Amino acid sequence: MQEKLIFYYSAMKGGKTTRILQKLHDLEENGQNVLVIKPQVDTKGSDMIINRQKESRKVDILLKPDDTLLSEQYIKKIWYAHHILVDEAQFLEEKQIEELWEINKNINIPITCFGLKSNFQGELFAGSAKLIALADEIVELDSNSLCPCGAPAKFNARMVNDCFTMEGSEIEIDGANQDITYVPLCGKCYFDKIYSKKKMKKHAKKEE
Repeated sequence: MQEKLIFYYSAMKGGKTTRILQKLHDLEENGQNVLVIKPQVDTKGSDMIINRQKESRKVDILLKPDDTLLSEQYIKKIWYAHHILVDEAQFLEEKQIEELWEINKNINIPITCFGLKSNFQGELFAGSAKLIALADEIVELDSNSLCPCGAPAKFNARMVNDCFTMEGSEIEIDGANQDITYVPLCGKCYFDKIYSKKKMKKHAKKEE
């Protein structure tokens, strides 16, 4: 039977890392050799995956942007894995997602990726877009990520000094810059608080 490449996603604060730790526990309890991967660009927790309850696990591969999973140093670890879990998969390079797909199809190792679908500007992360294109299953987590209005959150909004913004570099890890925070929002609140204001600014510039 061909094993699957699966992508689970939710908005921020959706309990993704807790799901990873639970799945990891379940697999290892059943004698599975599990390989845990996360991108180095996710500096939160350094070489650990850590949830909001401070539960943690050291990763087996901390992947740099220019690393290839098909290199000898990683293939040796991958070859003996029964399952691969990937945290913050949205930060991986497109090529690295393709390598995960190749590993899944050629070596027949089940691979489960967890991450965000879109960035604070409402655009797909490159890694997420590639996963959506290649994954056998794409699953939105039934998460506890709620908008301040109480509706389920779908978007990840960035605030700088407590003001919503669509400006800045795509990747700013929460906690690394004290001026930057993220707020999960539902589609309606994201549109009202951020997107509609962006359109108004563009319209005002055109009239000038």
